[in-house]
Amino acid sequence: KRELRAELSSDVNFPSSITNAKVVQPGILAIQGPSHSSEEETNKLIDELTNHLGSNSEFANGFPLIVLCDDADFVSETLNNFLWVTFTRSNPADDVHGINSFIQNKHWGCKGSLIIDARKKAHHAPDLIKDPEVEKRVDALGAKGGSLHGII
Repeated sequence: KRELRAELSSDVNFPSSITNAKVVQPGILAIQGPSHSSEEETNKLIDELTNHLGSNSEFANGFPLIVLCDDADFVSETLNNFLWVTFTRSNPADDVHGINSFIQNKHWGCKGSLIIDARKKAHHAPDLIKDPEVEKRVDALGAKGGSLHGII
């Protein structure tokens, strides 16, 4: 039976390219790496990470999901942040990796942790930044007497 870890022990070390690691929920770890620059650099980073962590089976059993991200503090802050970053900034065809990965009968698998690369890529849209003035105008539309009252 797998025991999911709820905290990161002090004896766990990461490659020097990993600058921060935070537990999101038991069994889920967000690790902060360098900004995405190219597929070649990503492959080097993933190889380095899987080789480094692959020998630690206790770590892999305790954290079956690792999310490689730009800001581990943000990702681990709320479940919404984790879900948003993980599943809007990753492409299953390109960004899913694993420790001790293999292909068997045309099916991919891994014996260790699943690693999802959820860093911002060059083709992603810029972050959506809230504008307080726009929010006020929208709220006014939803207020009593506004054209969207009762709808929003």
